[in-house]
Amino acid sequence: MRADAPRDASQTQPQTRLETRPRRTLARDFVLAYLVLALIVGALLSLVSMWTVNRLETHLQQIDMGMALDRVRDEYLAGKSVGRVNRFFHGEPGSDTFPTWLRDVEPGFSRLEHGDRDWHVMADDRDGVRYMLLRDYTAFEERRVHSHWLTVLSVVASLLVAFLLGGAVTRRFVRPLIRLAEQVVKRPALPPQTRLAHAYPENEIGRLAAAFDATYNELEAALQREKLFTADVSHELRTPLTVISSSCELLLDDPALTATQRAKLERAHAASRDIHQQLAAYLMLSRGSATATGFAQSDVASVVREEIAHWSPRATQLGLRMEGEFAPANPLPGMTNLFPAALLRIVLSNLIRNALQHAASGTRILVRADAASFEVADDGPGIAASVKPHVFTPFVRGGEAGADNLGLGLSLVQRICEHQGWLVTLDTAPGAGTRFRIELTASKAAID
Repeated sequence: MRADAPRDASQTQPQTRLETRPRRTLARDFVLAYLVLALIVGALLSLVSMWTVNRLETHLQQIDMGMALDRVRDEYLAGKSVGRVNRFFHGEPGSDTFPTWLRDVEPGFSRLEHGDRDWHVMADDRDGVRYMLLRDYTAFEERRVHSHWLTVLSVVASLLVAFLLGGAVTRRFVRPLIRLAEQVVKRPALPPQTRLAHAYPENEIGRLAAAFDATYNELEAALQREKLFTADVSHELRTPLTVISSSCELLLDDPALTATQRAKLERAHAASRDIHQQLAAYLMLSRGSATATGFAQSDVASVVREEIAHWSPRATQLGLRMEGEFAPANPLPGMTNLFPAALLRIVLSNLIRNALQHAASGTRILVRADAASFEVADDGPGIAASVKPHVFTPFVRGGEAGADNLGLGLSLVQRICEHQGWLVTLDTAPGAGTRFRIELTASKAAID
């Protein structure tokens, strides 16, 4: 793969971003869900109740008017005066005996509107004669409409009361969860091994608090052990390194040293200084909030040249050619061309070591550098698609990794870049080589 291949933005490692979202609360979700359910259930109950009442009223009115029609008809057939002018009709169906608006009425019970009045009509055919009885139900229908609206208003009022009560009850039930969430947020500021569960009843919330206590306190203890281990290792190794460094300095003052002896001592002295700086870097990463103010500063090109000189013999042994390309050191406005030298060395050496381990079938490793970035590219087999998403995960190793490769180098690279605000990107494809690029986007103020 060519080292100057265009960068793919999709290969950029995800960066942490703050997103502004509307605040949602569990209490509000409960109340909204309760309101929706109450509206649905209330609407269904109202519709079912009104439909049932209407059907019942219709059935009762049909029975009542049927009995009234039978009684009036019997009186008429018996020769009695039935009265009911314009209320009782009889004759051939559809004949002029019936008013125009009643001629098309089918036998049985009907509700009609005529002349701004509501009429209930009962028609029955017997021996070719249709008998029809009318009743004015205008006042009844008005009362029925008022009754329906009263029912609807009663349901709405009930829903409102239920909503208010439900909201109050929900807030009462959710209040312990809200309090637990606030305590969880403030938990890092509390003393170690603090327990929250004792303040809650032994219900689901209490069990949740107990589970959080167990998990958080276990992680807290593990983190404390890791910090102590890192601090102890750093402290115990610094003492012999100081002895080695001071001994080298004393020996280098001896004028009787040969050129070969002096070169070896200078290499040992430089190696002790590098290890000392690396220990400081590891201790900084373990502390998380520590800064890089105590590190010696260097420009990118100088560190790249040192690392190329250091790793070139190893590349030659593997049949590879290591080259460097340097752009003019013109820093961007507001940027500094000096960065923590130890961190640059750790990042660059791990990227070169990774290339040496995985580019055995290639021919060249190219290291490019400018004032605020550098990249390591090889023309080896590339990274498999299944491994690519996990290359920065600790203990993940490629297929060509040796037994001494623990899979921590690229993870360390990412941790240092995240700590310093640098951006690491990966461009690779099976059979097309691999390129890692580091953009030193942090300003001097951010580093300090």
